[in-house]
Amino acid sequence: MSQQNFNLGRYQVNEKIVIGRPDNDFIEIVHEHDDLPYVLSLFESDIAAVGRVTASDTKLLVPLDPHARIFSIAVNYRAHGAEAKAAPPQRPLMFYKAPSNFVGHGELLNPNSQLTSKFDYEGEIAVVIGRECKNATLQNALDFVAGVCAFNDGSARDLGKVPLGDANPPTAFWPDWTANKALDAASAIGPTITCGTKVLSELRDRNLRITTRLNDETVQSELMSEMIFSTEQIIATLSSYMKLLPGDVIATGTPAGVGVARNRFLKSGDRLEFEVSGLDALKVTVS
Repeated sequence: MSQQNFNLGRYQVNEKIVIGRPDNDFIEIVHEHDDLPYVLSLFESDIAAVGRVTASDTKLLVPLDPHARIFSIAVNYRAHGAEAKAAPPQRPLMFYKAPSNFVGHGELLNPNSQLTSKFDYEGEIAVVIGRECKNATLQNALDFVAGVCAFNDGSARDLGKVPLGDANPPTAFWPDWTANKALDAASAIGPTITCGTKVLSELRDRNLRITTRLNDETVQSELMSEMIFSTEQIIATLSSYMKLLPGDVIATGTPAGVGVARNRFLKSGDRLEFEVSGLDALKVTVS
């Protein structure tokens, strides 16, 4: 596998979707079909180009297979748990998101204002699986990771709890992760998936930092070393439940600084930037 980082993305070229690798003003086509999981499964090999097009003749798409599975980890930074008044979980706490939840780099986030008035951001580091993985161990879990990218878990804070019973005001609630986390086009991922031994070494050493900027103001910034559960623990736990597949995405949790803790929710025109150290930043705007 390449010693240096390289980026893989989905690109529209005319009416066709291909998998490509940016190279200055060009996109090197590495697969002429929309099959990102297949290309990710080659991550230990030098992926050869089969064509080349001018970057201006392409459109960058969200780097997700249309059938990808996206898993997110909740309360995985102690400071975020503290701001949410949540005690640390005893094992990784997970929820599921669908591909329709996501937009890509340069696109517009849908605030779903007909459903929520408390639209929030959560910047995260996501890892992308490159080969089938079942019952991974702490020792080999990262061997199944093909790459890394930035991730925004868009959240509808006022939809996250369902009142139970008839009490008014309610005294008991049940969490509703789907309503909170799975609104269409409310989350973002990208801009591409960064692969290569360099970024995977940084992941293994927990040296990657996630930084979130809202209208150019830094609102989140934390190293992976501050996570409660390491990426290895997350993959080992999740793969004990189910077989992980190439193209699966695991978002490793958000640090402190989310909008609900600041009483500062997103509004139309807000610009968001999510940057994983050493990678291209993911930039989106609230529509």
